[in-house]
Amino acid sequence: MLANKALKAMTNKIRELQVVVEIACGNKTVYVNGVREAYIDLYGCTIEEDILDCVYDMPLKKSLLALISSNRHSKETTKKEIAVEDASKIHEAIRKRRLDDDSFLWILSTRSISQLRETFATYQQLFHHSLEQDIANCGEDDLENLLIAAIRCTCNPEKHFAKVIRESMIGIGTDEESLNRAIVSRAEVDMLKIEIEYAAMFDSNLVKDVCGDTSGSYQNFLMTLMGKDPLE
Repeated sequence: MLANKALKAMTNKIRELQVVVEIACGNKTVYVNGVREAYIDLYGCTIEEDILDCVYDMPLKKSLLALISSNRHSKETTKKEIAVEDASKIHEAIRKRRLDDDSFLWILSTRSISQLRETFATYQQLFHHSLEQDIANCGEDDLENLLIAAIRCTCNPEKHFAKVIRESMIGIGTDEESLNRAIVSRAEVDMLKIEIEYAAMFDSNLVKDVCGDTSGSYQNFLMTLMGKDPLE
């Protein structure tokens, strides 16, 4: 339902499309396949068909299709020679400013999480910049932001969701939809890691910030999901 709402928003902005990235990259393959099956049951079409129909930007469309259709390896073993080869292919794609390069998307959507972590570490060793930095330096449009979200959700989801929670509480009012999505979807996955990452990233306490931005039964419900007391 979240994926459908994001795709049907028709704005094609990263705020909506990153929901699909979170589903595709922040969960195990068996879960993603379950989402794809549920999507067909609910809406009578595949999520891939709706991406084709609803996302207008071709590089975004291509990237989302690769990520949501991925069949990621689950093996925990890594190979340094593969990491070096993949890092070089990714660097070449970035050098050419071809972020929707077939090889790059194939690596991002099929390699195991442990192999991707090895590849990203190797990338920094070989080229003296993090992959996220080099992607960001390609420009400021939504494709760069989408790929950075994909990398974070795949290899360090707690960092991504800490950022989502922080941004939901910045400014006047609360983006309850984003706050709800982050806490509900990660409550039984990695909320403690998100709390630790949040403190490291923003030098602030996640529980106190959420309590300061919410109130009443809504606050109590969020705190319960986080395994915390509202007054803690």
